[in-house]
Amino acid sequence: MKIIGKVSATEKHPSTIDDFYFWTDKKLILSPFDIIKVQHESNSTTYGVVEEINHVTDALSHFTSYISSDFGETDETVGNMNRLGMNYVKARVICNTKNIYTPVLDSKQVSLCNEDDIRTALGLDKVDYPLVCGYLQMYQGEEAQKIKVELNSHFLIGPDGAHINISGISGLAAKTSYSMFLLNAIQHKFRTEKDETAAFVFFQC
Repeated sequence: MKIIGKVSATEKHPSTIDDFYFWTDKKLILSPFDIIKVQHESNSTTYGVVEEINHVTDALSHFTSYISSDFGETDETVGNMNRLGMNYVKARVICNTKNIYTPVLDSKQVSLCNEDDIRTALGLDKVDYPLVCGYLQMYQGEEAQKIKVELNSHFLIGPDGAHINISGISGLAAKTSYSMFLLNAIQHKFRTEKDETAAFVFFQC
């Protein structure tokens, strides 16, 4: 997958077992909760989720930027100098493929993930008795990935759990619509199952 930057470990912002920083192209579009990966020790891969996206320049303060725009001129054509600028990102470590949780090293390449990577990072590759409950989208543009999300049906409709909590803003019919989608998914799953069946009981309050 596309390489988007390198790990940056500094005196003030070191890499830790919990998080790390990396610099990237300031024109690259990333979003909070996007997942990225770094090759780590022993041929392992560390996955991180984007928490913060920052833009920094060589200006010492906001006052410097204000002065360089002719003391507050907002016209785009006004500017006494071109600032050096970059984006840097804070990522939270979510897993390593070989359970190696020493900090990722400075200058290691950071990449976007494919569908298999994302499923591994989120633990979606080892779901028993899978039942489709929706999808999530990662990245934008040509790099966009759509990933099917599955639940363990035994935790949803028994015998291990038999419940799910659906929360949201009242009055939008979003919770109701999702409940109907989930019921439909359960019907489709158990139509093809030979040894299992499902039935619905509705209570009106």
